[in-house]
Amino acid sequence: MRSKVYFYKNLDELKSGTNKFIEMISKELGEDNIGLKIHFGEGNNDTHIDPELLKDVTKYFNNPKFVECNVLYKGTRTRKSDHIETAKKHGFGFLEIDILDGELGEEAVEVPINTPNTKFAKLGKGLEKYGKLIALTHFKGHGMSGFGGAIKNVGMGLGSRGGKLDMHSSLSPQVNRQTCIACKVCIENCPADAIKLVENKAGVNQDKCIGCAMCIAVCPTGAISSVPHESKRLMEKVVEYTLAATKNKEWWYINFLTNITYLCDCKGGKQKPFMKDIGILMSKDPVAIDKASIDLVIKYNEGNEPFENKHGVEGSYILDYAEELGLGTQDYELIEIE
Repeated sequence: MRSKVYFYKNLDELKSGTNKFIEMISKELGEDNIGLKIHFGEGNNDTHIDPELLKDVTKYFNNPKFVECNVLYKGTRTRKSDHIETAKKHGFGFLEIDILDGELGEEAVEVPINTPNTKFAKLGKGLEKYGKLIALTHFKGHGMSGFGGAIKNVGMGLGSRGGKLDMHSSLSPQVNRQTCIACKVCIENCPADAIKLVENKAGVNQDKCIGCAMCIAVCPTGAISSVPHESKRLMEKVVEYTLAATKNKEWWYINFLTNITYLCDCKGGKQKPFMKDIGILMSKDPVAIDKASIDLVIKYNEGNEPFENKHGVEGSYILDYAEELGLGTQDYELIEIE
């Protein structure tokens, strides 16, 4: 059965489109106990979802909350207190912010799912409080999964610190010595102190590496990467964690195809979008909405898949695996709304 994906493309009225989608969802979910899963952006990132688009959400829900978990690497979202401060600096302080895994990511719950790579998914314990959620996702590129959409937002985003370690555990970053410029950005951003200069080039100590992939995200020349099978294993685990996070809960998904960048919002500082804005999508199916999102990016990018060309990662694999595990379908009907 084809899944419905709704498409709003009036770029001059994106807040109106967001409100229309929120209103449609509210009629399905009701008004109470709503969690809004969102990525606030690393410090000084300015290509995350525009908070102004979400400020009318209280017209449709009673006391909705932004929900998120802490990150694995060093940054402005490693601790709950810093995470909330960053969110407020980025304009999201108009709703209560609920960091689900505690101050240091220590508050977790294990959800049994019995999938090929994951038997128990370690999620932020606070997720237990919510039965109805909306994933608000900035669709963009990602160095390890090709692109980051609703599946990545939910699966990786709601993993506790231990869960994120689990998902990243198969990664072993490799350095291309020909393209490394010894800028030390990876060294400065490594939370495990696993990178040193070796003969004036970055070198990764695999015994100390925790696989968080921050070095891959911040490298300005793309000199650090993982091997393809490791990226696929990461994507599989993200899908499995999404299955766990959505288990026995009602979810809806809104993808924002605006400020489309090559890297994810975990990269602090400014990023430059590489293509024009497209619009907003909504669906009850995370696979369908991500499939529609990448299809639209390709369509509006002159028929080229920009993320695979940039990162060398086949991002469509996450959709294939998600469909295989029954998370959703890639067969969708795109419905334009005004």
